Amino acid sequence: MARPKKKELPAHTSFITLRITSDLYEVLTADAKAAHLSRSEYIRQLITDHHPVVHQEIVYTNPELLEKLRDLGKIGSNLNQIARYLNGGGKFTEGMAKEVSACIAQLLRMRDVIKEMAGEYRGNC
Repeated sequence: MARPKKKELPAHTSFITLRITSDLYEVLTADAKAAHLSRSEYIRQLITDHHPVVHQEIVYTNPELLEKLRDLGKIGSNLNQIARYLNGGGKFTEGMAKEVSACIAQLLRMRDVIKEMAGEYRGNC
């Protein structure tokens, strides 16, 4: 049985020229880049009412918040190592139970601190 052929999109043969300000051009370029589309494709989707999805990226520059997020990753890595050990047939000892409980308590405290710091950063507090 032959493989079905791909449907080819019609070639874009008509041109539209549009004059815009440099500020609007920069906004259009930034929005197209955020939607991971070319400017032309972004405009085509806007015209055909497809509403391209623009991905907003929130960047935190607060060094304390970034340090807490790094610490959170380290604790998560420790928990992953413990889970890998237990899933591999390791015994769950009393010392390990205390360590897991301490890690979970640390994660909960850090979660609250990070929520508070992120809320302050966004002006929610």
